[in-house]
Amino acid sequence: MEQKQPNKDYINHSLVNQLAEASMKIAERDATITELYQENTDLNKELEELRQQQIDEMDKAAEQPKKK
Repeated sequence: MEQKQPNKDYINHSLVNQLAEASMKIAERDATITELYQENTDLNKELEELRQQQIDEMDKAAEQPKKK
C-alpha cells in the first residue's frame, strides 16, 4: 500500500506559522532585554547621582567648623 504524501501547502503553512511564532518569541525576548537594560541604565544613573549628592553633603559637613 502506497503511503499518501502530505500536502505541500499544509507543510509550507505549518513552517510559516512555526517561523512566525519563533520570531515573535525572539522579539518579545529582545524587548524584555531592552527594557531591563534601560531600567539598569536608569538605576545606575540614579545611583551615581545619589553617591555624588552624598559626597557633596559630606564635603560640605567637613568644611563647616566643628562646634565645641
